[in-house]
Amino acid sequence: MRSIFLFGLGLAMGCAFTAIALNALAQRSAYPRGVMQVMQHHYTGLRAGLRAGNCSGAAHEAEALRLLIEEVGPSVYGSANPEPPFREYNQRLHAAVDGLAGAPASDCAALAPIVERIGNACDACHRQYR
Repeated sequence: MRSIFLFGLGLAMGCAFTAIALNALAQRSAYPRGVMQVMQHHYTGLRAGLRAGNCSGAAHEAEALRLLIEEVGPSVYGSANPEPPFREYNQRLHAAVDGLAGAPASDCAALAPIVERIGNACDACHRQYR
């Protein structure tokens, strides 16, 4: 009887410690996930405006993306130096978002290829790092 009790206690403690460890590991990546979620929100806003033919909010979304891109590297790598492929993907994303600044915000036809480049840059990085 005593051994069954000790086995059950050990099993319960093992489950509790496993849950604590998994929670700690999940919190470690909360900041990068949050940055990516907010970027996705603004990118989706750009795409929704294009589909609706109303690109008046593109300037706001572009500015938000431009600010968030500066946080991608630090959120993923912290103070460490990102590896070369990551830096290349980040530069592609910078170039695509910088293209939004040169396009007139009210011209959806001019914004469509730029928004597609942003999506392609995001997809390429996610294929490599997800």
